[in-house]
Amino acid sequence: MTRNTRTVVLTMGLVAFVVGCRQRSGTSGEAAHGVARVNSAPTQSLQPQDPVHTIALPHDEPLFPPGPGREEFLAACVVCHSPRYITMQPPFTRSAWLGEVNKMKGVYGGHISDQQVPRIVDYLVSINGTPDPVGAPTTAIHGE
Repeated sequence: MTRNTRTVVLTMGLVAFVVGCRQRSGTSGEAAHGVARVNSAPTQSLQPQDPVHTIALPHDEPLFPPGPGREEFLAACVVCHSPRYITMQPPFTRSAWLGEVNKMKGVYGGHISDQQVPRIVDYLVSINGTPDPVGAPTTAIHGE
């Protein structure tokens, strides 16, 4: 941008700014300077003419079937994860679930005791598991 062009643009901007500042908004000077006027006239009732309509949405929380390890699972996993999140996981093998539970316990500091780990894994495999491939290791540490 040349010097002359820059000067013209800046001058036009300054003129627009000054003209805009001088325009009257049709309100008092107080309102134009951020001071609100309070109208002391009685106001209309705030009650709506039509009643508010409400609807009740169904509560669609996944149900976890009874089984060994369910209580440990609910106590340890649903503290951090929503039930919907847990049921959205793909069907993992036992070793994958073991790795996930160990990761939650070791890496993320989940409040899971060593005694709860196998019961939680058994429950997860029973509700959302798939068999381990033949010969696959079953000692996953952290989601491996």
